[in-house]
Amino acid sequence: MFLVEHRSPARMLEKCPKVLEEMGHFRAELMKLLGRTTYPHNNRVGEHSRQPSLAWVVKLLQASDKLRHAITISHRMAMEITVLCQDLRYLLSFLESSSNEFLGDHQVVKSLRDLANKAGDIVDDYLFDNPIKSKIIEFIHATLGDQRESLIGIHYVRKVVRKFFDGESGICQGLLQTLQIARSVRQMMRKMYGKRGGGKEYLQSGNASLRGSLQHDSNKQHIVVGLDDYLGRMLDQITGFPSRLEIVTIVGMGGIGKTTLAKNIFDHPYTTYHFYCRAWVVVSQVYQVRDLLLGILSSVSQLSAETYSKTNDQLAEVLYRSLKGRRYLIVMDDMWSAKAWGDVKRSFPNDKNGSRVIVTTRLTDVAIYVNPKTPPHFMSLLSIEESRKLMGNILFGEEGCPPELVDVGKYIAKRCQGLPLSIVVVAGLLCSVTRTLDSWRAIASSISSFLCTDAEHCLEMLALSYNHLPPYLKVCFLYMGAFPEDCEIEVQKLIHLWIAEGFLDRKVLEHPEAVAVDYLEDLIGRSLVLVGKRSFDGKIKTCILHDLLRELCLREAQKENFLSVIKGFSAGIADQRRLSLHKDSYLDVHLAPEIPYVRSFLYFDVGSGFEPDILFFQLGFKLLKVLDVIFLRFETFPVQILELVNLSYLGLMVTFELPKMLSRLKNLQTLVIHGPWTSTDYAESPNLLFEYWSMPKLRHLYITVACCLRSPSVKMDISLRPFTSKCIQTVSRIRFASCTREVFISMPSLRMLALSETKEDYEMDWSAKCLKELFYLQELELLKLYFYRESTKIRRILFWDALPANLRKLTISWSYQPWQNMISIALLPKLEVLKLKNYAFQGPKWEPNEGGFRVLKHLLVEMTDLVSWVATSNHFPRLEYLVLKSCKYLKEVPHGITEISTLKRIELHNCSESAKISATSIEVESLDVVIKSDRFQHSA
Repeated sequence: MFLVEHRSPARMLEKCPKVLEEMGHFRAELMKLLGRTTYPHNNRVGEHSRQPSLAWVVKLLQASDKLRHAITISHRMAMEITVLCQDLRYLLSFLESSSNEFLGDHQVVKSLRDLANKAGDIVDDYLFDNPIKSKIIEFIHATLGDQRESLIGIHYVRKVVRKFFDGESGICQGLLQTLQIARSVRQMMRKMYGKRGGGKEYLQSGNASLRGSLQHDSNKQHIVVGLDDYLGRMLDQITGFPSRLEIVTIVGMGGIGKTTLAKNIFDHPYTTYHFYCRAWVVVSQVYQVRDLLLGILSSVSQLSAETYSKTNDQLAEVLYRSLKGRRYLIVMDDMWSAKAWGDVKRSFPNDKNGSRVIVTTRLTDVAIYVNPKTPPHFMSLLSIEESRKLMGNILFGEEGCPPELVDVGKYIAKRCQGLPLSIVVVAGLLCSVTRTLDSWRAIASSISSFLCTDAEHCLEMLALSYNHLPPYLKVCFLYMGAFPEDCEIEVQKLIHLWIAEGFLDRKVLEHPEAVAVDYLEDLIGRSLVLVGKRSFDGKIKTCILHDLLRELCLREAQKENFLSVIKGFSAGIADQRRLSLHKDSYLDVHLAPEIPYVRSFLYFDVGSGFEPDILFFQLGFKLLKVLDVIFLRFETFPVQILELVNLSYLGLMVTFELPKMLSRLKNLQTLVIHGPWTSTDYAESPNLLFEYWSMPKLRHLYITVACCLRSPSVKMDISLRPFTSKCIQTVSRIRFASCTREVFISMPSLRMLALSETKEDYEMDWSAKCLKELFYLQELELLKLYFYRESTKIRRILFWDALPANLRKLTISWSYQPWQNMISIALLPKLEVLKLKNYAFQGPKWEPNEGGFRVLKHLLVEMTDLVSWVATSNHFPRLEYLVLKSCKYLKEVPHGITEISTLKRIELHNCSESAKISATSIEVESLDVVIKSDRFQHSA
């Protein structure tokens, strides 16, 4: 709402002619400026084009400044005119410095013409042909005359002014449209400049103010590598629309370059031109609200002695008033809590003039709290090539790396694992030695030990994140140090270990796996753990711990006797609670002391380094809760395991039958059994004879080779030995022959099941019988069916009617079923993920029935003879991801697939050329089309 300011009649009379005069001056200078610029035709570079001189820009700005100060009717109008003039100055100075480069581009010329025409329309339609001039004069005369008439005049003029300045077709709306065109032209030219490689030249040339803004930080520019994409996206975000106040967040682990990125944006010439005032403040873990407010105030206004005597609330009000009406950029670096944002946010006015606040943080939760509507900018580690380039720039500048040091330099850069902080530290070490191959090789051979012993600054910086963790996350994080260096940690295994260790709150034991995943995502959100691989439906499959963070884990764990990676039998090892052995642990196990208090033993070396007697008697492993020795081969089953009654997690490599007495381990929660059993067509499958149903806490049973489960006898006296386990959640993988009614009834809470069909199962037709028995697993959510690979590709029709209605994920492989047999699967009410692998279904054409797959989000079709299929929103109304792999006969991606409004991504892996061509022709906004082959990846 815009109202006439309360001014004295004399003041109004004095101002009115000046306002109108300056409006006329503004229009004349603008039109004169635009009239001096002619544009080339037919995309020919400026034979007839003349650039506007800087003198015209100065005159225009002088006129606009007078106009801005003279207007007293609408604060918003004055502000928007200032914004427009700022953008015009930016564009014109850009054109001035770039010769005729951009005027040869048809799109730029068109946009410039649109800009000139729109500005002219505003001047003509609003400033001259509008009756506002006469109305203001009438109002002034009325004010000088009869007082009663002046009140009527005030009311009338307020109405006219409100319509003029605030209506849908008012001047402010026109100015906003002009601003939008101006900014689009600016972004267009900046992108073109970047593509043509002119960015550096522009930073080094141009007018004096541009050069000056960079000189103070020129010594840091050479170490900026890998930020181009971030810079481009963020500059668009902070200098473009919307006009409302926007909070831009940058998230990443310590030392990854968040502050460097923010600094480059803060000092960028586009930014210095765009914003009237800028301020930078470091928040940190321990902050004072007063210091934050004074820090920002000192950059945007002059501080007096009186300012320092004000209370925090008064300072917040002063800051608000200092920023009011100005387009500002505030950077709040290293924010650790949502409270820090809550303490200052009320001091940032939203004048809808394009103001921005940038927040850097290691914590995703903080970024989402600060701006829940816009996703943060997540910073990634540098690639090997970017790491090498950064290190080379630090060490050699423009000279380049000597040829004899290239290979060893690349190896050293790779060992830094893409963390800029590590690269800078290692580069500092390289600077201190002679530039010889021997010197660099010596550093390369000890790079890991250097990063964990000499790079104390790195560890202390990363320790800030660790110290900020709640206790329950600290133990989870420290435990990850048990895994070997450069290891991709399987999330499934990690969360089972956490649960077995008792790291989870006892109150959440009903669904501990879900809680453990939340813990992991929290660590990822705090930038302490990196995501490795994701599953088809986006869930995290593996995670990674950066070497420096792993060293931090081991350092802190050693201090607290929480965990030790054994490299030698030192005196303090007897007090350790958790031990981990890796392949680089060269130990004489016969010299090992007794370690009676150890609760966890994890072995990651492949071999037969420990005999059972040494492992369980000499080391004194009597209180073990976790025993993971899947890489350690025993010739016979170590019967000592049966005495470890506290075991919660057991991982074994076996070549023998497991004893029936294994069911004595009443506290066992997870049992992981790795082969190598022989798994030929005619070999007898191993039998699991232990009474799993009598193990009250067993939740997960993982077997790498298809096994036969012992079935509980229905003749058994149930009152004497109940055979139902409500605890078992996972069984993977067992033979189809084991899928009897008795087995399924014994595990009513089963959620995940993987079945493998042997040749015997196939010949005896156990598969068809098994599918019918699945009816008893009403809680089953994830089902994997691996059928026997029959060379004739012919099999009996399978019936899917008994599939549990609760299924959310289904994987089928080698079933050789006709596409028409998909009907029952399509009607599963909760099915979200469907993977059809290796001729799961076959035939040249697939025509799904309408009304099926109501909630399906992820569909994978891999290796099939499919030629054509129908896919529209009627068949897959909620599909989000479609992946086609090795579909060599597929003619094209279905036309109707683009009708699915929820579809986000289509991937083709090694498909036919015609299918690839049809995919590349898809042009739907917000739909990613990715084409991959063995040699390359292409994004359409």
